[in-house]
Amino acid sequence: MTMKTEKPPGGKDVSGAKKHRMKIEVPLKWFLILHVSVLLNSMSGVASKMAGRYPLLSMGFVFYYGLDLLLIFAFALVWQQVLSHMSLTFAITNRPIRVIYSLIWSVLIFREKVTPLMVVGVLVILTGVIIGVSKDAESDT
Repeated sequence: MTMKTEKPPGGKDVSGAKKHRMKIEVPLKWFLILHVSVLLNSMSGVASKMAGRYPLLSMGFVFYYGLDLLLIFAFALVWQQVLSHMSLTFAITNRPIRVIYSLIWSVLIFREKVTPLMVVGVLVILTGVIIGVSKDAESDT
């Protein structure tokens, strides 16, 4: 799965019309690893919220805070690998997906209620990611 806009040689079509074909420039494997890194990042928020439920320096707090640090460290390692296989712009435009993962965790783990405004927010984020990724593809040509 790769995303790239291609122009014919010379930059223009014979007819003068601009024709672009969208092709994803990121291998599927690295796209999935990108989302694993974002997932790790969102899980660090879960661990942080769980740590906040315990008194400072209690066993529960230390466990969840340690888990939070471990997840952040794992995210940083995976993120560095991701950046060596795709453009920074493409990777950064996919990071807001973390908010969507966090919304999922808030429902599944914390039994929080999803409001219509939250759904609108998720749709805005997805739209931004799609626009950002397509703009990145256009700028690669």
